Amino acid sequence: MAFLRIFQQIDCHAHVHDAEDLFLMARHGVTTCLDMGTKDLTVFQSLRGGVGNCDIRSAGIPAMPPGSRHTSKPGIPRRLIVAGPEDAKGFVADRIADGADYIKVMLEAEGPDQATVDAVVAEAHAQQRLVIAHATTCETVEKAVEANVDVATHVPQDRPLSDESATKMKAAGTVVVPTLVKMLATAAKESKLDYANSKSSTISMRQAGITILAGTDANKHASGAGKVSYGDSMWEELRLLVEVGLSPFEALQSATSLPALFFGLGDRGVIELGKRADLILLSKDPLQDIGNINSIQRIWCGGVEVPRSG
Repeated sequence: MAFLRIFQQIDCHAHVHDAEDLFLMARHGVTTCLDMGTKDLTVFQSLRGGVGNCDIRSAGIPAMPPGSRHTSKPGIPRRLIVAGPEDAKGFVADRIADGADYIKVMLEAEGPDQATVDAVVAEAHAQQRLVIAHATTCETVEKAVEANVDVATHVPQDRPLSDESATKMKAAGTVVVPTLVKMLATAAKESKLDYANSKSSTISMRQAGITILAGTDANKHASGAGKVSYGDSMWEELRLLVEVGLSPFEALQSATSLPALFFGLGDRGVIELGKRADLILLSKDPLQDIGNINSIQRIWCGGVEVPRSG
């Protein structure tokens, strides 16, 4: 049997709780996880450098405005609340001290206001950190672009993003992680949300020439809308990206070379001598049908073979 080689998959948006989450991702061919927020700092610190497992980078604790739905969740540390521009410097310094690889800010109806977002982004950039913004409405996407964030994660659910806004995103160099599998899951649970808006927004972004990266928002929240499984959700995300207009080749790039390039992961993303040996062997060609990404035969993370079960 002839096998095709695919050099790793990078999930650009997940929430990791323990080593088992990473193993689930690895067993499905996800070899690097970009964690986008954890309330337990010891988690990502303890999981770094695991042998034969999905590698991890993390934002640590994201910045949140006072009174938001996220800050009301049990166990959320109070020190993540950024009430105004004056909190930006200390917040970024704390995240860097925690070991965060990049900075994340939650943009919600309750805030933060534009001045606060601007301050967080400016301070993070001064400290050579990328900034990722949670943005699920047209208003928050526009706020993210105005603040010069590097990545907008999610896409609008309230209404389709306008072509004008998409053009501004392209001009600003904003990269997008649509997390369509997450948008589909939340829309299925909440009647006020419409996946068609997310799909249309992503199509507009693609047509504007915006760089799109693959991410799932995988999580293990037992309650609430939008629970997304680890690992196999990446297969669905790639399928959804093809559905909105990416070619299979472009979808694979969104999970391999492009995130490696954008997030500064220079030791991975392509098959080259001296690069990290993250390899997936497939029995079918995903360039012919993106669904073939699940025809996995063997997986290696950092040169160590990953068991498919157990």
